[in-house]
Amino acid sequence: MTEDEASTQIKQLRDAGKFDEAVQIGYEHLKTFPKSYKVRGALSWSIYYQKVKGFKAAGSQSRELATAVREIRKLSEPNPYGKISAYVLAVHEAVSLLADAGRHTVALELLKEIDSTKLMRDVSDFKGKKMPSQLERWYNDLTKELASLEDLSNLKSVCEEALNSGLYKSDEEKVWLRYRLAVALVDTDPASALELIDQVKKIKNESWLIRHRARCLYNLGQQDQAEQECRVALGGVNVKKPEFAIPILEDMFNYTEDDETAIAILQSLRAIRLKNNWSAKSEYEISARELDCSPADNFDVEETIKRFADGDAFRSQKRDSTGSIPRTAGKRREPEKILGEGVVGVIVRLLPSQPNVAFAKVEGSGDVLIAGNSNPSIPWPPAIGMKVRGRLIETMDRKRNKLAAKLIAAEILS
Repeated sequence: MTEDEASTQIKQLRDAGKFDEAVQIGYEHLKTFPKSYKVRGALSWSIYYQKVKGFKAAGSQSRELATAVREIRKLSEPNPYGKISAYVLAVHEAVSLLADAGRHTVALELLKEIDSTKLMRDVSDFKGKKMPSQLERWYNDLTKELASLEDLSNLKSVCEEALNSGLYKSDEEKVWLRYRLAVALVDTDPASALELIDQVKKIKNESWLIRHRARCLYNLGQQDQAEQECRVALGGVNVKKPEFAIPILEDMFNYTEDDETAIAILQSLRAIRLKNNWSAKSEYEISARELDCSPADNFDVEETIKRFADGDAFRSQKRDSTGSIPRTAGKRREPEKILGEGVVGVIVRLLPSQPNVAFAKVEGSGDVLIAGNSNPSIPWPPAIGMKVRGRLIETMDRKRNKLAAKLIAAEILS
């Protein structure tokens, strides 16, 4: 058998979805053709599909996932980079899975192993929209993981490097880098952080951003204004999901000088943990004893958030923000491409970082996205193993720069 025949055999097995067999045969052929870039390349892509893409145990087997990525790099040597790179794609796929599972340290290790000077700066287009280059994706992923790990010194350096790289041309493209740079500067240079946040607010004015604006104001000695900004931030929180208000409530508890307000906020924080069956937080309990708080089992969190939230101010700021940049609402939208009607799927996993998102396994399409707001007939969150049937449409996974699919208008199958 020639090396061309060997690589073709590996590819055929991979294309048929027989990833385990493709990898097994690939390693056997590697013994015969140890220096063949064709065999090594075919084996690299097979490992990507077998051990990296859609890996479902990133939380419990993060090291195994990282080992698979490193094996792909080893097989791709001496040049693991290029316009179409199994190694670079494997890193970004693994980082996404690890980040969703909360394994930020392992994700950061993989990102740091990349030689960023070898990454492509070229951008691509999908239906007239710019898709990020390899280097942009690397900067985006790296700053996200540094922010998650609160490595603020390195976060500041990487954000500044990225913003000065010339890759990001418009304010819209710079939004996340400016936001993360602001987070890195909140405690050390709150004035600069506030300026960056106000730039971001012109494009993306959300509760989490207003919360950091409040932190800047507090660090600048403007305590009353900081507390008011917290109230504005609360105005953008869905009271049905009060766990998303926790950082804002914690800040507001620290800013307020009114004991009644402090007690109500503290009771809300304790009640949220109880509602979610989380263990008690020692800081909350110490403060509760100092303030002589009663048990929080039946405390009405929703009403408390409504009482303190300044929804009118939040909506006003939101209107002012979106009115300050060119609107795209008049742009004609591409009609959705229907891949199938009455498609059956089985719920296989939920996405912890986004409670409104789950994935369903669909025969012939793998794991496809299913979101709560696109499937009102399904009680949320859906149970693992639940069978559903709906319309499968084409979508764009911008994080991975590729076409994907999602279920909409789905119903439970009895």
